[in-house]
Amino acid sequence: MEKDLWTYLQNTSKPVVLYGTGNGADKILDELGRRGVEIQGIFASSGFVRNRTFRGFPVESYESCKERLGDMIVLMCFGSTRPEVWENINRISGEQEFYAPDVPVYGKNLFDYEFYEAHLDEINQVRSLLADDLSRLTFDCTVKNKLTGDLKFLYECQVSGDDADALTVPADGALYLDLGAYNGDTVLRYTGMYPQIGSVIAVEPDSRNFRKLNENTAHIPDVTYVNALISDHVGVTTMEVNKGRGAHEGEGIEVSCVTVDSLLKDVDAPVFIKMDVEGNELLALKGGSAYIADQRPVMNIACYHRSEDIWTLPLAVHAMRPDYKIYMRHLPSVPGWDTQFYFV
Repeated sequence: MEKDLWTYLQNTSKPVVLYGTGNGADKILDELGRRGVEIQGIFASSGFVRNRTFRGFPVESYESCKERLGDMIVLMCFGSTRPEVWENINRISGEQEFYAPDVPVYGKNLFDYEFYEAHLDEINQVRSLLADDLSRLTFDCTVKNKLTGDLKFLYECQVSGDDADALTVPADGALYLDLGAYNGDTVLRYTGMYPQIGSVIAVEPDSRNFRKLNENTAHIPDVTYVNALISDHVGVTTMEVNKGRGAHEGEGIEVSCVTVDSLLKDVDAPVFIKMDVEGNELLALKGGSAYIADQRPVMNIACYHRSEDIWTLPLAVHAMRPDYKIYMRHLPSVPGWDTQFYFV
């Protein structure tokens, strides 16, 4: 392959088709357009074809595209952790050249070779800080996957959730701070896994998710619910609406915002922080800099929302507390979502 997937696609003579529609397909189509790459079709999984179009293309079945074009390059345009989707991916990738282009969930920085070269110093610095061989493998595979879109790099480093969770076992009586609590799924998971957790603060900005969070975890004792967005200041900010799980800071409705420092100012128990806040991770770290520097809580932080997350987040934490051990793990997911840093 060329230096990155995008350059390769500019120089290929094979027909290029998209697998999937929606926001991911929009981003990939826009980038291909900027680079002068024309696609020859769009297909969807069985049950999602129907009689519809996307960006002027009829949405076909894979079989229809295959019959029409034969040998082609397939670009996956969505993310999934579902086994039946993985089965379909494996079937198609066994017959066609198959990639999952890395486009940022948030932000405008595309992880192409030019971006990689411009930030090689930061990349090398973070790699040197990682605490074990699996972290370094995960980091290397993440970079290679971002450049190439080749799923083999994700398969090479992925681990189970239980293996990753073993890095951040909370202390007895710990407070669990769930930033991006969604509908309560991770509150349920961690309190079920770790009965030694003494109390929970669950922070979720989306009003619908917040209602489900309250309903789903009402049986758990000592949970404090905070309907706000986590940021670098206390007060009011704006949030995009109708994003569901992807509620994040941006143009939209006014919402309350809080900081890690404000939430933990009166806490004297050991703290375990899970942070998956849709691209607001760096702001959340800045808003927790005093507590992190003073108390060094155990942290699990998502690093897949923005292209630069794989260096900005660990370097920010390292600047606050250089004595953290830093681990990196990738859980089964296509594309490279569910990738986290663990600070211990």
